[in-house]
Amino acid sequence: MIKNTHANAVADIAEVFMFEQWLRHYYAVEKNGKVLLEVSEDDVKSIYENEAHLASLLDMVNNQEISYEKCQTTVCAFVGARYDGSKYGPEVIAKAMDSKAFKVELYVFGVWMKGHESYLDERKMPFAEWREMYAGWNSLDQVKEYRKKLMAGGGDPNRPATNALH
Repeated sequence: MIKNTHANAVADIAEVFMFEQWLRHYYAVEKNGKVLLEVSEDDVKSIYENEAHLASLLDMVNNQEISYEKCQTTVCAFVGARYDGSKYGPEVIAKAMDSKAFKVELYVFGVWMKGHESYLDERKMPFAEWREMYAGWNSLDQVKEYRKKLMAGGGDPNRPATNALH
């Protein structure tokens, strides 16, 4: 049960990080030398309808100046408020965020984004479509093998010994 709880926590936390990346990918705009997140009213409504469990993160960042550090702080605050102690018991979220499985998950998601960037840029896709595309890509044997190698390696997932898949 603990292993499933840990895996579920990793998946939930990773989804929040992915959602925030999706928001920045499509809604970050530069104004007066500052980067802001601007989501239209129609898109906010759609996000509330389709991603209700993540929509309050949107409220925390929409129409705000953003930076990498600010986004990380906001995402961590959201994860803490939503999952730590409520959905998961004490220490589960902290352990999950510090785990190799979580680091590998975010790394592999980054590989997917880089490899699919031009496709993702073609049109604004709903987050559900990103999630579906990512899940499909993750089901490929090559990606599964790559994950195994990352998990088996003793090193940093950001410095893999193999070439990234695209």
